[in-house]
Amino acid sequence: MISDGLDERFPPGSSSERAAVGRARARRLLVTLLGDHWHAGRSPLPSGGLVAVLAEFGIAPANARATLARLTQRGMLQRTKEGRRTSYRLTEPAWHILQRGARRIFATTDESAWDGSWTLIAFTVPMEDANQRRLIRARLRWLTFWPLYDATWVTPHDRRHEAREQLSELGVTDAVILRSTDLELLPAGRARLEAAWRIDEVAAGYRDFLHRYRELAGRASAGAVLPAEALVARTRLVSDWRALVGADPDLPAEFLPRSFPRAEARAMFLSISEALAPLAQKRFEDLVQRLEPV
Repeated sequence: MISDGLDERFPPGSSSERAAVGRARARRLLVTLLGDHWHAGRSPLPSGGLVAVLAEFGIAPANARATLARLTQRGMLQRTKEGRRTSYRLTEPAWHILQRGARRIFATTDESAWDGSWTLIAFTVPMEDANQRRLIRARLRWLTFWPLYDATWVTPHDRRHEAREQLSELGVTDAVILRSTDLELLPAGRARLEAAWRIDEVAAGYRDFLHRYRELAGRASAGAVLPAEALVARTRLVSDWRALVGADPDLPAEFLPRSFPRAEARAMFLSISEALAPLAQKRFEDLVQRLEPV
């Protein structure tokens, strides 16, 4: 998925920090909404409609317009103008990135299926290119790679194709990708990897997710959620789940405690998202049809 990390650093609690967090939240919301409700080949969406959609989440019009401009500058949105009407669509690269992310977000993983093979990647990036290193790490974590050492990452899943694709997109040509069952972790190496996985923290995140969304799950199952609430609730659900998935190394069952709550949380997520999808789509479509110029 596209990373929405803040570029600036501000003193905790300062007005500049709060503003930056607000901008980042608006960007994450819009990326989630477009990934969920806009499809390749569709017409561009009117800016007035997108501003109206973000208003459902308490985003002020000025901040919504600034978010559209910022994502356009980043190459994620393409802006078109016809008379007084301004519209936006996802760029081709952004669309493909979001679709890759959606495949993992909405996946139903068989936690017991693992053939004992590991994928290991080692790469070299110039030390002075800190931004590229940050992007590589974010992309590799999303693919469930975790660092053994600074530029040596490993996952128990077959991510060779995705890793090559990501490295190519980021212009990394000095790398080695291996898939093998012969990965021997000496005690210090295994301890390093287990510390990186942070299984207890991931489990706590899933338990918190179950607690926060249990009431919504009951109402969604009973058909007691209206379209306006469905759009906001489902978007937040997907955004929260995406954060959990991004922090989860997606380990096979033999690496996890029996009480690990991922399967229960995933079942709840899929149930709610499926129940609310038609209602949320209807609300989104109604809002983006507000064609007045912005």
